[in-house]
Amino acid sequence: MKTKKHSLLLGAHISIAGGLEKAFFRGQSIGCTTIQIFTKSNRQWQCKPLTKSEIELFKKTWEQSPIKSVVVHASYLINLGSSNPEVITKSTRALKEELLRCSQLGIPYLILHPGSHGTSPKKNSLLQVAKLLDEVFQAVPGNSMILLETMAGQGSNLGAEFEELAEIYKASANKKRIGICFDTCHTFAAGYNTQTKKTYEHTWQLFDTVLGFDLLKVIHVNDSKKELGSRVDRHEHIGKGKLGKEAFRLLFNDERFFTIPKILETPKEELAEDLKNMKEIVSLLDADTKNVLDIKVPEKIVEERVSNR
Repeated sequence: MKTKKHSLLLGAHISIAGGLEKAFFRGQSIGCTTIQIFTKSNRQWQCKPLTKSEIELFKKTWEQSPIKSVVVHASYLINLGSSNPEVITKSTRALKEELLRCSQLGIPYLILHPGSHGTSPKKNSLLQVAKLLDEVFQAVPGNSMILLETMAGQGSNLGAEFEELAEIYKASANKKRIGICFDTCHTFAAGYNTQTKKTYEHTWQLFDTVLGFDLLKVIHVNDSKKELGSRVDRHEHIGKGKLGKEAFRLLFNDERFFTIPKILETPKEELAEDLKNMKEIVSLLDADTKNVLDIKVPEKIVEERVSNR
Protein backbone atom coordinates (compact mmCIF):
# COMPACT_ATOMS: atom_id res chain seq x y z
CA MET A 1 0.00 0.00 0.00
CA LYS A 2 1.23 3.49 -0.86
CA THR A 3 1.53 5.30 2.45
CA LYS A 4 4.85 7.15 2.51
CA LYS A 5 5.04 10.73 1.23
CA HIS A 6 7.63 11.47 -1.46
CA SER A 7 8.43 14.37 -3.75
CA LEU A 8 7.74 13.74 -7.41
CA LEU A 9 11.39 13.57 -8.54
CA LEU A 10 10.93 15.06 -11.99
CA GLY A 11 13.01 17.50 -13.99
CA ALA A 12 14.85 18.12 -17.24
CA HIS A 13 18.25 18.66 -18.77
CA ILE A 14 18.94 22.32 -17.99
CA SER A 15 21.35 24.82 -19.55
CA ILE A 16 24.35 26.09 -17.55
CA ALA A 17 24.83 29.17 -19.77
CA GLY A 18 26.17 32.06 -17.71
CA GLY A 19 27.35 29.83 -14.87
CA LEU A 20 26.75 26.39 -13.40
CA GLU A 21 24.54 27.81 -10.64
CA LYS A 22 22.13 29.34 -13.18
CA ALA A 23 20.74 25.86 -13.83
CA PHE A 24 19.03 25.91 -10.43
CA PHE A 25 17.07 29.08 -11.23
CA ARG A 26 16.00 27.72 -14.61
CA GLY A 27 14.96 24.39 -13.13
CA GLN A 28 13.16 26.00 -10.24
CA SER A 29 11.15 28.21 -12.60
CA ILE A 30 9.37 25.16 -14.04
CA GLY A 31 9.05 23.21 -10.79
CA CYS A 32 11.94 20.78 -11.22
CA THR A 33 12.85 18.77 -8.14
CA THR A 34 15.78 17.19 -9.99
CA ILE A 35 17.91 18.45 -12.89
CA GLN A 36 20.53 17.16 -15.29
CA ILE A 37 23.37 19.38 -16.51
CA PHE A 38 26.64 19.35 -18.39
CA THR A 39 29.45 20.75 -16.24
CA LYS A 40 31.37 21.91 -19.32
CA SER A 41 30.89 22.43 -23.04
CA ASN A 42 29.56 19.23 -24.54
CA ARG A 43 31.28 19.99 -27.87
CA GLN A 44 34.87 20.25 -26.64
CA TRP A 45 37.31 17.73 -25.22
CA GLN A 46 39.05 20.10 -22.85
CA CYS A 47 37.82 22.49 -20.20
CA LYS A 48 39.18 24.91 -17.65
CA PRO A 49 39.41 23.54 -14.10
CA LEU A 50 36.66 24.66 -11.76
CA THR A 51 37.67 27.49 -9.45
CA LYS A 52 37.07 27.46 -5.72
CA SER A 53 34.54 30.29 -6.07
CA GLU A 54 32.61 28.45 -8.82
CA ILE A 55 32.39 25.34 -6.63
CA GLU A 56 31.30 27.29 -3.56
CA LEU A 57 28.67 29.28 -5.49
CA PHE A 58 27.23 26.09 -7.02
CA LYS A 59 26.99 24.36 -3.64
CA LYS A 60 25.50 27.40 -1.92
CA THR A 61 22.88 27.88 -4.65
CA TRP A 62 21.99 24.17 -4.53
CA GLU A 63 21.64 24.29 -0.75
CA GLN A 64 19.18 27.20 -1.02
CA SER A 65 17.25 25.62 -3.92
CA PRO A 66 14.15 23.38 -3.73
CA ILE A 67 15.88 21.09 -6.25
CA LYS A 68 16.74 17.91 -4.39
CA SER A 69 19.07 16.10 -6.78
CA VAL A 70 21.49 16.95 -9.58
CA VAL A 71 22.95 14.55 -12.13
CA VAL A 72 25.51 15.22 -14.85
CA HIS A 73 25.62 13.91 -18.41
CA ALA A 74 29.10 13.26 -19.76
CA SER A 75 30.16 14.63 -23.14
CA TYR A 76 28.90 12.69 -26.15
CA LEU A 77 32.45 12.86 -27.55
CA ILE A 78 33.62 10.26 -25.03
CA ASN A 79 33.89 6.73 -26.44
CA LEU A 80 35.59 4.19 -24.18
CA GLY A 81 34.73 1.38 -26.61
CA SER A 82 36.63 2.88 -29.54
CA SER A 83 39.24 0.97 -31.54
CA ASN A 84 41.09 4.25 -32.24
CA PRO A 85 44.01 4.76 -29.78
CA GLU A 86 43.75 8.55 -29.97
CA VAL A 87 40.03 8.51 -29.19
CA ILE A 88 40.64 6.11 -26.30
CA THR A 89 43.27 8.42 -24.81
CA LYS A 90 41.13 11.54 -25.21
CA SER A 91 38.03 9.80 -23.89
CA THR A 92 39.74 8.44 -20.79
CA ARG A 93 41.29 11.82 -19.99
CA ALA A 94 37.98 13.63 -20.53
CA LEU A 95 36.05 11.18 -18.36
CA LYS A 96 38.55 11.62 -15.53
CA GLU A 97 38.05 15.39 -15.74
CA GLU A 98 34.26 15.05 -15.74
CA LEU A 99 34.23 12.66 -12.78
CA LEU A 100 36.54 15.01 -10.87
CA ARG A 101 34.16 17.92 -11.50
CA CYS A 102 31.26 15.85 -10.15
CA SER A 103 33.28 15.02 -7.06
CA GLN A 104 34.23 18.66 -6.51
CA LEU A 105 30.60 19.81 -6.88
CA GLY A 106 29.18 17.04 -4.68
CA ILE A 107 27.17 15.52 -7.54
CA PRO A 108 26.63 11.76 -7.08
CA TYR A 109 25.96 10.58 -10.64
CA LEU A 110 27.74 11.03 -13.98
CA ILE A 111 25.75 9.50 -16.85
CA LEU A 112 27.81 7.98 -19.66
CA HIS A 113 27.02 6.46 -23.04
CA PRO A 114 29.03 3.21 -23.01
CA GLY A 115 30.44 3.97 -26.47
CA SER A 116 30.69 2.30 -29.88
CA HIS A 117 32.85 -0.66 -30.78
CA GLY A 118 33.52 0.35 -34.39
CA THR A 119 35.65 -2.33 -36.08
CA SER A 120 36.49 -4.13 -32.83
CA PRO A 121 34.57 -7.25 -31.73
CA LYS A 122 31.80 -6.22 -29.35
CA LYS A 123 33.03 -8.52 -26.57
CA ASN A 124 36.50 -6.94 -26.66
CA SER A 125 35.05 -3.43 -26.50
CA LEU A 126 32.84 -4.24 -23.53
CA LEU A 127 35.86 -5.52 -21.59
CA GLN A 128 37.84 -2.46 -22.71
CA VAL A 129 35.13 -0.17 -21.33
CA ALA A 130 35.28 -1.94 -17.96
CA LYS A 131 39.08 -1.70 -17.86
CA LEU A 132 39.08 2.01 -18.70
CA LEU A 133 36.35 2.72 -16.15
CA ASP A 134 38.58 1.13 -13.51
CA GLU A 135 41.43 3.37 -14.65
CA VAL A 136 39.19 6.41 -14.29
CA PHE A 137 37.98 5.37 -10.82
CA GLN A 138 41.55 4.78 -9.66
CA ALA A 139 42.58 8.25 -10.85
CA VAL A 140 39.54 9.95 -9.29
CA PRO A 141 38.74 8.48 -5.87
CA GLY A 142 35.53 9.47 -4.10
CA ASN A 143 31.85 8.60 -4.02
CA SER A 144 30.67 9.96 -7.38
CA MET A 145 29.39 7.11 -9.55
CA ILE A 146 29.31 6.58 -13.32
CA LEU A 147 25.93 5.47 -14.63
CA LEU A 148 25.97 3.47 -17.86
CA GLU A 149 23.01 4.50 -20.01
CA THR A 150 20.80 2.02 -21.84
CA MET A 151 21.22 2.71 -25.55
CA ALA A 152 19.10 2.38 -28.71
CA GLY A 153 21.63 0.20 -30.55
CA GLN A 154 22.15 2.62 -33.42
CA GLY A 155 25.20 1.75 -35.54
CA SER A 156 27.82 -0.02 -33.44
CA ASN A 157 26.65 1.46 -30.12
CA LEU A 158 27.25 -0.61 -27.03
CA GLY A 159 24.62 -1.00 -24.33
CA ALA A 160 21.44 -1.71 -26.26
CA GLU A 161 21.03 -5.04 -24.47
CA PHE A 162 20.86 -5.25 -20.68
CA GLU A 163 23.35 -8.13 -20.91
CA GLU A 164 25.99 -5.83 -22.45
CA LEU A 165 25.76 -3.41 -19.54
CA ALA A 166 25.88 -6.36 -17.14
CA GLU A 167 29.07 -7.60 -18.82
CA ILE A 168 30.78 -4.23 -18.25
CA TYR A 169 29.61 -4.18 -14.65
CA LYS A 170 30.76 -7.72 -13.91
CA ALA A 171 34.20 -7.10 -15.47
CA SER A 172 34.84 -4.00 -13.36
CA ALA A 173 36.78 -4.07 -10.10
CA ASN A 174 34.85 -0.99 -8.92
CA LYS A 175 31.26 -2.23 -8.87
CA LYS A 176 30.23 0.11 -6.06
CA ARG A 177 30.84 3.10 -8.35
CA ILE A 178 28.87 1.81 -11.35
CA GLY A 179 25.12 2.16 -11.80
CA ILE A 180 22.54 2.32 -14.60
CA CYS A 181 20.52 5.10 -16.23
CA PHE A 182 17.42 3.68 -17.96
CA ASP A 183 16.32 5.69 -21.01
CA THR A 184 12.70 5.04 -22.04
CA CYS A 185 13.24 6.01 -25.69
CA HIS A 186 16.49 4.09 -26.06
CA THR A 187 15.18 0.87 -24.53
CA PHE A 188 12.04 1.01 -26.69
CA ALA A 189 14.14 1.54 -29.82
CA ALA A 190 16.35 -1.36 -28.70
CA GLY A 191 13.29 -3.65 -28.60
CA TYR A 192 12.17 -3.54 -24.96
CA ASN A 193 8.42 -2.91 -24.90
CA THR A 194 6.82 -1.00 -21.99
CA GLN A 195 3.58 0.01 -23.74
CA THR A 196 1.18 -2.31 -21.88
CA LYS A 197 0.98 -3.56 -18.31
CA LYS A 198 2.12 -7.02 -19.41
CA THR A 199 5.06 -5.88 -21.56
CA TYR A 200 6.02 -3.21 -19.00
CA GLU A 201 6.29 -5.78 -16.23
CA HIS A 202 8.15 -8.19 -18.51
CA THR A 203 10.77 -5.56 -19.42
CA TRP A 204 11.37 -4.56 -15.81
CA GLN A 205 11.54 -8.21 -14.75
CA LEU A 206 14.28 -8.69 -17.35
CA PHE A 207 16.08 -5.61 -16.07
CA ASP A 208 15.93 -6.88 -12.50
CA THR A 209 17.11 -10.35 -13.51
CA VAL A 210 20.03 -9.20 -15.63
CA LEU A 211 21.12 -6.04 -13.79
CA GLY A 212 19.07 -5.67 -10.60
CA PHE A 213 16.99 -2.75 -9.36
CA ASP A 214 19.75 -1.79 -6.94
CA LEU A 215 21.81 -0.54 -9.91
CA LEU A 216 19.03 1.72 -11.21
CA LYS A 217 19.86 5.30 -10.17
CA VAL A 218 18.28 7.59 -12.82
CA ILE A 219 15.59 7.31 -15.51
CA HIS A 220 15.61 9.41 -18.70
CA VAL A 221 12.01 10.11 -19.67
CA ASN A 222 11.58 10.41 -23.44
CA ASP A 223 9.00 9.27 -25.98
CA SER A 224 10.33 7.84 -29.27
CA LYS A 225 9.91 9.16 -32.81
CA LYS A 226 10.61 5.67 -34.16
CA GLU A 227 8.99 2.28 -33.75
CA LEU A 228 9.73 -0.51 -31.28
CA GLY A 229 13.04 -2.19 -32.17
CA SER A 230 13.96 0.45 -34.77
CA ARG A 231 17.43 0.92 -33.25
CA VAL A 232 17.07 4.63 -34.06
CA ASP A 233 17.68 7.18 -31.29
CA ARG A 234 15.15 9.98 -31.83
CA HIS A 235 13.42 11.53 -28.82
CA GLU A 236 9.85 12.86 -28.88
CA HIS A 237 7.56 14.76 -26.51
CA ILE A 238 5.70 12.71 -23.90
CA GLY A 239 2.71 10.95 -25.45
CA LYS A 240 3.47 12.27 -28.94
CA GLY A 241 5.65 9.40 -30.12
CA LYS A 242 5.49 5.69 -30.83
CA LEU A 243 5.92 4.76 -27.17
CA GLY A 244 2.73 6.53 -26.13
CA LYS A 245 1.13 7.81 -22.92
CA GLU A 246 0.37 4.46 -21.32
CA ALA A 247 4.07 3.62 -20.95
CA PHE A 248 4.56 6.80 -18.92
CA ARG A 249 1.37 6.27 -16.95
CA LEU A 250 2.69 2.88 -15.87
CA LEU A 251 6.14 4.27 -15.02
CA PHE A 252 5.04 7.28 -12.99
CA ASN A 253 2.47 5.34 -10.99
CA ASP A 254 4.97 2.59 -10.16
CA GLU A 255 5.88 3.00 -6.49
CA ARG A 256 9.08 0.98 -6.97
CA PHE A 257 10.54 4.00 -8.74
CA PHE A 258 9.17 6.93 -6.71
CA THR A 259 12.62 7.69 -5.28
CA ILE A 260 14.44 7.48 -8.64
CA PRO A 261 15.16 10.88 -10.30
CA LYS A 262 13.42 11.13 -13.68
CA ILE A 263 14.86 13.50 -16.27
CA LEU A 264 13.27 14.78 -19.48
CA GLU A 265 15.47 14.98 -22.57
CA THR A 266 12.64 15.83 -24.95
CA PRO A 267 13.12 18.27 -27.87
CA LYS A 268 13.01 21.93 -26.87
CA GLU A 269 13.88 25.49 -27.72
CA GLU A 270 12.47 27.02 -24.53
CA LEU A 271 11.89 25.99 -20.92
CA ALA A 272 8.14 26.22 -21.54
CA GLU A 273 8.40 23.01 -23.58
CA ASP A 274 9.87 21.17 -20.60
CA LEU A 275 7.06 22.50 -18.43
CA LYS A 276 4.48 21.28 -20.96
CA ASN A 277 5.93 17.76 -20.81
CA MET A 278 6.06 17.85 -17.02
CA LYS A 279 2.40 18.88 -16.86
CA GLU A 280 1.55 16.02 -19.24
CA ILE A 281 3.25 13.61 -16.86
CA VAL A 282 1.35 15.00 -13.86
CA SER A 283 -1.91 14.45 -15.78
CA LEU A 284 -1.05 10.75 -15.98
CA LEU A 285 -0.79 10.29 -12.21
CA ASP A 286 -3.69 8.42 -10.65
CA ALA A 287 -5.44 9.64 -7.50
CA ASP A 288 -3.61 7.21 -5.23
CA THR A 289 -0.24 8.36 -6.52
CA LYS A 290 -1.16 12.03 -6.16
CA ASN A 291 -2.02 11.38 -2.52
CA VAL A 292 1.49 10.01 -1.97
CA LEU A 293 3.57 12.41 -4.02
CA ASP A 294 4.29 16.07 -3.32
CA ILE A 295 3.97 17.71 -6.77
CA LYS A 296 5.73 21.02 -7.46
CA VAL A 297 4.98 21.43 -11.19
CA PRO A 298 3.32 24.87 -11.72
CA GLU A 299 0.76 25.83 -14.35
CA LYS A 300 3.19 28.31 -15.87
CA ILE A 301 6.77 29.44 -15.39
CA VAL A 302 6.67 31.09 -12.00
CA GLU A 303 10.07 32.76 -11.94
CA GLU A 304 12.64 32.94 -14.72
CA ARG A 305 15.62 34.94 -13.51
CA VAL A 306 17.65 33.74 -16.50
CA SER A 307 16.62 32.49 -19.92
CA ASN A 308 17.14 28.94 -21.11
CA ARG A 309 19.97 29.92 -23.41
